[in-house]
Amino acid sequence: MDERSGEQRDRLNEDLRQVLGFLNFSSGKMDLKTLASLNRLYAQAIPAGPYEGLAAWLQIQQWLQDELACLAETNPGFADCQQAVAMMELVWLNFLPAYLDFHRDLLFHQEPEALINGFFLGRAMEAVVMQGGPWSEADRIVPAAIAQLNDYVGHRPVAVLEGRRLEPYAHEWLRPIPIFVGGVGATAGLYEGVVLRCMQILQETDPDILHQASFDLSLLEELAIDPRAYDFDHPVNQRPNYHFGQWDPHRIDNSGNYRRFVVQQVTLDALLARVHEASDLPQEELLTEAAAVLAGTILMASGISGSGPGVFASTVTLASILGPIAAYRDQFYEQLLDRMSGPHLERLLEEQKLRRQPFGGARQHLNTHLAKLRASQLEHV
Repeated sequence: MDERSGEQRDRLNEDLRQVLGFLNFSSGKMDLKTLASLNRLYAQAIPAGPYEGLAAWLQIQQWLQDELACLAETNPGFADCQQAVAMMELVWLNFLPAYLDFHRDLLFHQEPEALINGFFLGRAMEAVVMQGGPWSEADRIVPAAIAQLNDYVGHRPVAVLEGRRLEPYAHEWLRPIPIFVGGVGATAGLYEGVVLRCMQILQETDPDILHQASFDLSLLEELAIDPRAYDFDHPVNQRPNYHFGQWDPHRIDNSGNYRRFVVQQVTLDALLARVHEASDLPQEELLTEAAAVLAGTILMASGISGSGPGVFASTVTLASILGPIAAYRDQFYEQLLDRMSGPHLERLLEEQKLRRQPFGGARQHLNTHLAKLRASQLEHV
């Protein structure tokens, strides 16, 4: 913190006080201002390299502890800071280790740093705070908070036996990793650039295409990543476009609209692989192409799941909607090209002649990358 400018230190301290205010005084949901503060803290806490300093979520804990000690002596509002002290102990020493242990089988392939970003940390704090005191009852609070946070399972058809609907296994539910929150923005870190550019592209997309795709950006409360290992041959994953993502069927508002869209991490990482691997092309252009294909795949996946459970009649089949989805997908990419200019457009037009489809380089790289992953997965089964 000593290497930061005075303005940066002031902003950092302001964000720390905002988060500490939530921990010390709140008993309910986290507001967007506090979530934005946590995202900025996370951006500041990300280590410069893979083996440098504390993990970001641990660095934030250290900063909060230091700032709380200072506020307890200088700010009358924090003269009684017992709740904040208890919250930090519950979140960092009890809840987060317990959450990782709870999902040790489901998320065995993930490092904690990949799961715990600023937005996830905010939702974890919120889940703990909402359990209510006494704060010394960790044995009550932590399991209840884990159960509350684990709110996603995706498309999981379950059997109905003798009139009783079965439920997915408790450890199958988890919390998808938020990478964009409406009213706040994109999470800092690896996915920030591509997500921000993707949101900009969707904002500029023809409303008619968005309507055909059952996608309303104003209803998107959260874009998140499914952190589970992707099994290409699992029956659930055989639905068309499922590897591109889906609206969360369990996050529905009072008007019957889905509010959280979940993308598969394997798809997002495949798109970014081309950005980092193709060193002969401008990085900014590759990022734009990755964001364009991410937006296109989101629209394709949204067309399959619909904007709510009441969108499709029972007579509609998957086969009947694949044609319209392919049509508006092509229209989306063609209109996006029409809005571009300069050397980037010239290269994409030459690429289109060669690959016979707009944004063919990024789209075909995605398909090839996923096909290789599937082949490798089958080889080791």
